[in-house]
Amino acid sequence: MGSPENTPTETETEDRDAVLEREADFWTVDAREGGFARIRPWINKAIGEFSRDEEFFRYFDAKGKDVLDYGCGDGRIAVRLAADGARKVTGFDISEGQIEAARRSAQAKGVADRTEFLVADAHATGFPDDSFDLVVGVAILHHLDLAEALHEIRRILRPGGRAVFTEPLQHNPLLRLGRKLTPGARTPDEHPLTVEDWALCASIFPGFKHTEQEFVTIPLMPLNLVLPESARKRLARRAIRADQAALRKFPSVRKYARTTFLILE
Repeated sequence: MGSPENTPTETETEDRDAVLEREADFWTVDAREGGFARIRPWINKAIGEFSRDEEFFRYFDAKGKDVLDYGCGDGRIAVRLAADGARKVTGFDISEGQIEAARRSAQAKGVADRTEFLVADAHATGFPDDSFDLVVGVAILHHLDLAEALHEIRRILRPGGRAVFTEPLQHNPLLRLGRKLTPGARTPDEHPLTVEDWALCASIFPGFKHTEQEFVTIPLMPLNLVLPESARKRLARRAIRADQAALRKFPSVRKYARTTFLILE
């Protein structure tokens, strides 16, 4: 962790600081008033019933654990884990506005006594070594310098602990086209993950595993913008079954899925 090859140069640190400033500005202003606020609801509707995000929670058990919500945003995940029985959930984010929202949410849900939220840099969190039994994150790593973030996660994760993340993938040409057409729906520095990033995860976490979801459903997403709710649900049930069969039978297409779940041990 402290070896020279893992220590950022002065130029790299300056570049990273500039990225962090842009990210913080985006989540303070654009996420509320800019393209993100206008476009993202339509993207979410297009994904709709195809989303497999709920499966994220199958990869860990937070009960009785000290948990870190890594890039917690408005605290949605942290509050849920506290309610599910985590001993304590700590969340951090680069945006003060998001942290304030997370604190309000924890108070409203009655879990403020078992949660803590603070502003921090994901590359250098400031937590002591071996602080957490479980680290979780939703769509955060692709905003970061992945190598630095992974080393930081390993440093703060206790021996025998687990980190679980869900992240977007880069390779599908339809998704890449969609991202080019909707630049306001994302931060300028984000970079969906690649197969090379899987290899990087494996080089830092010997027990690394990954699994993918949402492949067959990608070209069907525009239908969710026009179909009635009942039809969307029927389409999703059939498409998800086809999705599971395709990813199981043809592992080579996994990199073209929309989402990857990363299990870091």
